[in-house]
Amino acid sequence: MVQDEHNSAARIPRRNEGHQTAPRAISDQTVADVACPRLAVLVPLPVLNARLQALLAALSAHGPHFTVIEATSASNLQAMLARGEADVALISLTGPGAEPQDAALVKALRAAHPHLPILLCAATDDPALAAEVRSWGAQDCVALGASDERLLGQALRHAVERMTLAREIHRLTHRDHLTGLPNRDVMRRQLGENVAARATREAARAPGEVPMDDLMAVVMINLDRFRLINETLGQQRGDLLLQEVAERLGSCLGPRDLIGRHGPDEFIALIDSVRDTRAAGAIVQSMIDALTLPLVIEGHEVYVTCCIGVSLFPIDGDEVETLIRSADAALTRAKSQGRNHFQFYTLDMNVKTARRLTLENDLRRAVERNELLLHYQPQLDLKTHKITAVEALLRWRHPEYGLIPPGEFIPFAEESGLIVPIGEWVLRAACNQARAWISAGYPDLRMAVNLSSRQFFQENVLDVVTRALQDSRVPPGNLELELTESAVMENPDEATVTLCLLANMGVRISIDDFGTGYSSLNHLKRFPIDNLKIDRSFVNDITVNPDDAAIVKAILAMAYSLRLKVVAEGVETVEQLRFLEAHDCDAVQGFLLSKPQPAEDITRIFLPPPGQAPAAISLGLAANAGIRKA
Repeated sequence: MVQDEHNSAARIPRRNEGHQTAPRAISDQTVADVACPRLAVLVPLPVLNARLQALLAALSAHGPHFTVIEATSASNLQAMLARGEADVALISLTGPGAEPQDAALVKALRAAHPHLPILLCAATDDPALAAEVRSWGAQDCVALGASDERLLGQALRHAVERMTLAREIHRLTHRDHLTGLPNRDVMRRQLGENVAARATREAARAPGEVPMDDLMAVVMINLDRFRLINETLGQQRGDLLLQEVAERLGSCLGPRDLIGRHGPDEFIALIDSVRDTRAAGAIVQSMIDALTLPLVIEGHEVYVTCCIGVSLFPIDGDEVETLIRSADAALTRAKSQGRNHFQFYTLDMNVKTARRLTLENDLRRAVERNELLLHYQPQLDLKTHKITAVEALLRWRHPEYGLIPPGEFIPFAEESGLIVPIGEWVLRAACNQARAWISAGYPDLRMAVNLSSRQFFQENVLDVVTRALQDSRVPPGNLELELTESAVMENPDEATVTLCLLANMGVRISIDDFGTGYSSLNHLKRFPIDNLKIDRSFVNDITVNPDDAAIVKAILAMAYSLRLKVVAEGVETVEQLRFLEAHDCDAVQGFLLSKPQPAEDITRIFLPPPGQAPAAISLGLAANAGIRKA
């Protein structure tokens, strides 16, 4: 396998950078693009040569114009063409008829140069002979004795035009028009050729010879959230981003590797030879690292992440479809782990891939089948020890698999776009439950609802929120919309406008998973937000890890300076709770207080009718004051 010249970016070091083998250049330049095509001439017979020179001299006075380069032998012509020193070949027959050596030369040239215009010339006009030379792969046979410069020029021009058209058709059918990379079909065919070549080499191994121990890797690369980026920046900028991504990924490969485009947001790479999984993993990690630096697209700074799946020949299969299917299964596993992950194929992945496909199909009908439901997790105010908010969390009760956690189906809901109608259902259902609790005597209880980035950047997001509030008769101040830090940073300018409009409606705004994204103090000052939610990854070890403790303290100090409330997520131990209380965190949420539960259980445990005490919860609060209802 050889990397194409389109993939030769040099900003990121290439694999095997010191390798002396030059990558194969598959040029898309046509003869029509050359101002003065170079005509390689092999006419050893003196009579024909003299006649040809006279015709070419006359032709140069009228056009088309060619730069004539004389070859001294067939091998000299082949070497000249191999070095790319000519654009057209004009060869005379060595005898009066179709000689075997002529046929062999033309066929060899055609095999080596599929798009090279080749013309043969003979002393006399012979239609049968002309038909035969065309069967070898030549465009035409010119009778020099019966031609003038006009006919010769016409023959050359027609040969060039036909081959230019064939070249363009080949480019359109074999190249991705946007990135210039080989397309899906070419990559699969190349993989098949590589597999067959290795099988042939192995079959030809002499008795006692050590078998090949190097591996070939099939690498599937999927860009995270590219559809959202495309919708946010526009298709033209999305196209520019894809071109830059293709260049960066290609720069990580060696001269015998190949990368192509496999889908709208997917690339495939064939890594020719790696010693083991560690070597393959290093190359794959370099691809992920190549995309970590921001891309600047027409003045917009864009962060792109990807997930990668890898299969290895011959470990994971010895057929094209098996290797691609295995790499795709590994990609699915990598995507389930979050962004910027890669995964090698393992045998258990096919079962999990089949389950995912089933779930993905069933999710499209889950809303209409009434299979979706909400559980709620309370938030405890550490100043008043009251339940002041609950977060609505989506669940799916599948008829075959039972209750499915959101981490298993939300990722492909986002990829497919189903998250938009599902998100609207969640918002309406949560607002209806908020109305029920307000009517039950809890007018100040806030309902927190997560908005996906895809939902947030929909043009009708304000209408969707307004309609949900109006239909449920919930005051805007009782609704709290949670957005992840990375979501609002995808397009900070647009996010600021939308957040301001939501805030003007009276809706409260929280930044979820704070500390895991790229926001800056300047952005936080611009966003009209009310709460920061510290990501659970920082809370887990705050009592044993000084770094996590320092991060949480810094977030609390920054939030107070901006007059923001702070909620700590994932609180599971009394020690964590005491630490957060001691450092003036405003509220906590986590399993220490309650796991997410159905609305009726939240009502029974935390929100009983006025006049009834809530169920006793043993938390070991530092203030030892227990929990009071909202």
